[in-house]
Amino acid sequence: MELQLVYRVLRKISDWTVTGYYSDILVEGSENILNIQHGIQHGRVDGPVILCSSHHNEMIDIATLAMTMPKCRGERRHVSFWAKESMFRSVVGGWIMRSSGAIPVKRNPNKSQSGESPEKKKPASGIGHESLFTSTIHALALHKVVGVFPEGTSYTQPGIVQVMPGAARAAVEYELWRRENEGPNVVILPVGIVYTDKSCYQSRLVVQFGTPIRITDYFDELFSPSAFIPSSSFSSCPTVNNSINASSFSQEASAASYSLSETEDALATHTRAVTKAIAIRIEKSLFRLTINAPDWETLYAAGVARDIMFEDEEISLSEWVPVSQSFVDLLSSSSSTSPESVQGKRQALTRYFALLYNTGLTHAVLQGLFPVSMMAESTAASPNSTTTMAKDVRHWTNKEWKRYHTATLFEHLRYITSTLAAWKNAAHTLSILPILPVYLPAFLVSHLTVRFLATSGEEEGEAQFRSVGGGVGLGIGLAIGKMVVSRIWRKKGVEISDNIFKKVGPITEGARALFVRCIETFGTYLPRGLHNGLIRKTRDRLTSPMLDLCSSNVTGHMSNILQSQIANIMTNKILGWLIVAWCLVKWYGLCIQRAHTAYTYILAPPARRLWTHHLSVLLAPRRALSGISSSSHILEEPDVVPYLTLPPPPTNAFIRRREQAQAQSNASDLPNLNSKRRPIVTSKLLLALLCAREEARQAALDVSNRAAKLQ
Repeated sequence: MELQLVYRVLRKISDWTVTGYYSDILVEGSENILNIQHGIQHGRVDGPVILCSSHHNEMIDIATLAMTMPKCRGERRHVSFWAKESMFRSVVGGWIMRSSGAIPVKRNPNKSQSGESPEKKKPASGIGHESLFTSTIHALALHKVVGVFPEGTSYTQPGIVQVMPGAARAAVEYELWRRENEGPNVVILPVGIVYTDKSCYQSRLVVQFGTPIRITDYFDELFSPSAFIPSSSFSSCPTVNNSINASSFSQEASAASYSLSETEDALATHTRAVTKAIAIRIEKSLFRLTINAPDWETLYAAGVARDIMFEDEEISLSEWVPVSQSFVDLLSSSSSTSPESVQGKRQALTRYFALLYNTGLTHAVLQGLFPVSMMAESTAASPNSTTTMAKDVRHWTNKEWKRYHTATLFEHLRYITSTLAAWKNAAHTLSILPILPVYLPAFLVSHLTVRFLATSGEEEGEAQFRSVGGGVGLGIGLAIGKMVVSRIWRKKGVEISDNIFKKVGPITEGARALFVRCIETFGTYLPRGLHNGLIRKTRDRLTSPMLDLCSSNVTGHMSNILQSQIANIMTNKILGWLIVAWCLVKWYGLCIQRAHTAYTYILAPPARRLWTHHLSVLLAPRRALSGISSSSHILEEPDVVPYLTLPPPPTNAFIRRREQAQAQSNASDLPNLNSKRRPIVTSKLLLALLCAREEARQAALDVSNRAAKLQ
């Protein structure tokens, strides 16, 4: 077994990064990665595998794949990732990449770095791809796992926009080489990495290893008699057949646009056909393992509908992908018999999403702060009214608004007094305060790295820089904490330990006396036939160790040993720092999820603005409700309209141009984000949020009812 020291270090850092940034990680289908060649009874569970993973979160995807690899013979399998060639150019970066087993990829080899067209500057045929496939075949021949991201780049889109044939081509070339050499069959394993919110701290992620794609299923077509070539055409070493035009396998070509040429020889034709079939199968597998929407509007609407329908319970990670995809399918115009009705529901949901996005809120936070439905209060205020909910609310008086806020206050009090969740959140928040100074550098460095290093508008880069910056900041905080604790211990440590151990004697003596009293009391309830001497014998035998412990010699000896050992560890040994760091990290991990929830609901600026307004309504309703007019619908007022704009769709230079044009075309149909958002009165903003929530809730219920009828 190879030492792979650099890879092991990077994988350990990946473990800390991913588990520290995301609160829950689910891995499904890990048994497929073992690539069982001849059955478990033969022990062949470490054959060559090509991982084809979705790629929407840059380096975090690589870290996730490395840490979720299952164990084979007691060790997690090593993954040799395809990495872009630019990462190998620097001396340090190149050494790290090569030492970790990465394979360089020349991305878009038919494009020059200067942006010239292929006609002006054409590279030599086969350059880039030949070296790539040679290195890949060599790794597979050693029974390794090769990690490939067939989408070609990391991006943020409503679904998978491209799947390139590189992984399929590598598998076919390996089988062509294996025909003339010894080695086990290769298996392609699709992997779906889905994040509930990839840039959000303490969100969740699910990793699904899909059904293996075995290349043996395509042997009849690949090795048909018409495609046979004498063995002299193959090299005895793992190299690529040069008769295949590598430029036609450009990374820009997708599985759907992969075309055949009738002028090529038989082997090249069969190789292309099999590669295309495998690439299309990979594409379909990745679509099944991930969430894919036709456009941003549908994806946003589906997310809001999902959050509304599951606001009382958290969706399990095993159901996250199918539930989310079901809402996408229901809100897609192409899958509906009445596109007009679907468009209206989608518009109500996206308006609510836009308000939440532009105010920095989520549906969970708004529902937690204002759990009372405005529809119920509107019906109670005017039970005989036939007007819509939004119009009723717009005509509410100050008294009716105060009644709504009073009902909200009572709902909060009922929640606090009848459930333990609020008390648990408060306890975890208070428990994290003692170690919070150690983590303050982590929060600060994380914020600074995102601000100065992350590209604006690229969501996939935020989680990467936040996690890396947080890790660096945590190291700084632990180092500072170690220095402070060591200095305090040198000055006060001996005195503190003396005071502690001086109290050991009285405490143990009191415990012994209490134990003896319990034994004597218990003896009065025993049957009369049981001899009292047995009770006394048991009492003396059980309490004698406590009597020995209470002796001053033992206590003093323990005090001296512990004082010397603790002082030695805390002041001079690295082990002491590691133990303290491990304890702090575990302490933080136990408390951070509920403490982060409490911060989001109470201390975060958007939530703090709303609950401050809530208290001001209860104390001074006339002043707090100023600025609301009844002349028009609240969502149509000039101050509110700019808050209904959706975020602009991100772009990526490595996504095919036709997909970019389609995204820009879809973006032109969305509201203009350039409309200036002016500061808005909190009362008006809250009214818009609550009205949009009720409209979105009704739309989500209609969609859910339609899904129930279809079933």
